[in-house]
Order: sequence, then C-alpha cells, then structure tokens
Amino acid sequence: MKLITVEEHYDTERNIKEFNQYSAVKNNNPRQGQLRPDLVDFGNKVAYMDQNGIDMQVISDAGNSPQVLPDQYAVDGAHAQNETLAENISQYPDRFAGLATLPANTPDEAAKELEYAVTNLGMKGGIISGSVNGQFLDDPRFEPIFAAADQLGTTLYLHPGVITNDQKSMLYDSKAYSALGATMMAGAMWGWHMEQGIQLMRIITAGILEKYPHVKIASGHWGEFVPMFLERIDGFSPIITALPLKFSDYYRRQVYLSPSGMFTAPQMQLVLTEMGADHVMWSEDFPYVQSGLETRQFLEQADVTAAQREAIAHGTAETVFNLN
Repeated sequence: MKLITVEEHYDTERNIKEFNQYSAVKNNNPRQGQLRPDLVDFGNKVAYMDQNGIDMQVISDAGNSPQVLPDQYAVDGAHAQNETLAENISQYPDRFAGLATLPANTPDEAAKELEYAVTNLGMKGGIISGSVNGQFLDDPRFEPIFAAADQLGTTLYLHPGVITNDQKSMLYDSKAYSALGATMMAGAMWGWHMEQGIQLMRIITAGILEKYPHVKIASGHWGEFVPMFLERIDGFSPIITALPLKFSDYYRRQVYLSPSGMFTAPQMQLVLTEMGADHVMWSEDFPYVQSGLETRQFLEQADVTAAQREAIAHGTAETVFNLN
C-alpha cells in the first residue's frame, strides 16, 4: 500500500531566529527545541519515513511560521520559507510535496505569494494557521487569497493556530486547574480545533465557497469538530443565509479531511459516513506527533474496504494536491 501523509511540518533556521526575535505570538510547544532537528533536517524526515513505511509527505510550516510575524517581516519571511522548502523538495522530489506559507495579514501579498509558489516553485497549495491577528477569513479583506486559490484551482490547508490571549483568558483560564492545563486546553487538547472549526463554518456561511467553487480546503484532526454537526448546521443555516446549497453540500464538495495523528476508529467511521473515502486523506502531524509504525498499521488494520483504504492512503491526496 502506497502511503502519503499530508499534514507534516518543517521549519528553517532563518524562520526560527526571526520568530523568536519578532513574533508577538510566543511558541507554546515545550518540545520545539527538542524537535528542531526533525523540523529542519529533511534527511531526518526521509530516514523516519523509510523506517515507518511512509512513501511521501506533504510538507508545510504551521504555527510558528512567518504568518504571525509583524507585517514588515511576514512577506519576506514567507517568501524565504517557500524558497527554502522548494530547495529541500528538489533534493527528494519523490518523497515530498509542499504547501506555501502565506503572509495572510497582507492578503494581496499572500495572493501573489500563493500564485508564485504554485506556478514557479511547484507548491501544491498554501497553508493558513488559525485566525489572522484574531480575524477570521470570512472578512472581505481576505478575499484575494481565495480568489487566487480559485483561479489556480489549488488547495488551502486551514491549520489550527494559537488563539488570542483574550480568547484564552475568557474560555480556558481557571483557578481550578494549572496555567499549563489552561494552555493545553486552549491549544492542542481543544481550543485550536474548535476555533478552526469555527473558521470553516464562517467561510462557508459567508458564501466564499459558493463564490469560489474551485478552491479545495484541507482540514485536519478529523475536520475540527465540524463533521459531527453537519446536520445540525444544515438545520439552522437557512435562517441566517440565502445560499442556494446547504452548508453540508459545500462542505462535502470542497473540503477534504485527515486525522493529523488522531488514529481513532470512532472519528474515522463518522468522517467516512459523512464524507466518503474520496474526501479523506492520511496524516501523522510529524514531527509533533511521531506514531512510528502505527501511522501505517492503523490504516492497514482499519475496518474499511480495500477501495476505501487505497483512497485514504494515497488516492485522495493525489487528486487534492495534484501529485500524479
């Protein structure tokens, strides 16, 4: 079985330095220093893939990326990040494909960078992590990014990002548990994913996928809570929007899901029931998650048909990211 994983991450020495120096959004991953070799060194990545039966990774920068730098650094930082990624991919063209880092707070520049990265560097789409300085992507000022992606017929990976301090304070800080507990609850345990589900709900409700039907959206962590509420959302959507299709129609037409290392059978069966295997891809979230042989074995042993397994393992990703 050929295996492609699609939410896998990298970083560069330049970005690590600039992030530490300029970012107002602080790194909240206590293992970031420990993971640095696996983020930066593509030889390490290939060795890990060889050991664990992974044929290809779709690589992106997420979280601590130039996206969150002040505007005067974000555009050049994203461009440098994409050039370095393309250079690394050129050394292992059969093992990696890339998604462009986008300076989303400067939407016109982000649209230009996406077009450049796809047409000149061979990137397979772009990635945006979380809200953008607390703003969601349904704001009209972000429309140039969707227009560019639609014209290119490419994919935007909507990855979680660090939520704002105000959100964290209101929703997750508590005297009943530790500050570390609040940070984890606001992040990888719950908050990142809830916010990213809200992000996608707002994008569809605002009519962005109606206006831009050629954009493909990739969403990790089994869809960031949205699939379990599709029917519920459909029931209320006509009250707040006059779109010609149901919310779930846009979602099932243009959104593609993966587990991001959440190798859990109940969520997998729910997503397959709601979306079908042609909208499901595989992902480990390397190097933040390192499941080793389970990355392959879970899918090999999953209660799915042979056709579903092949689609999830590589077929859907090959279509979504134009890997053939």
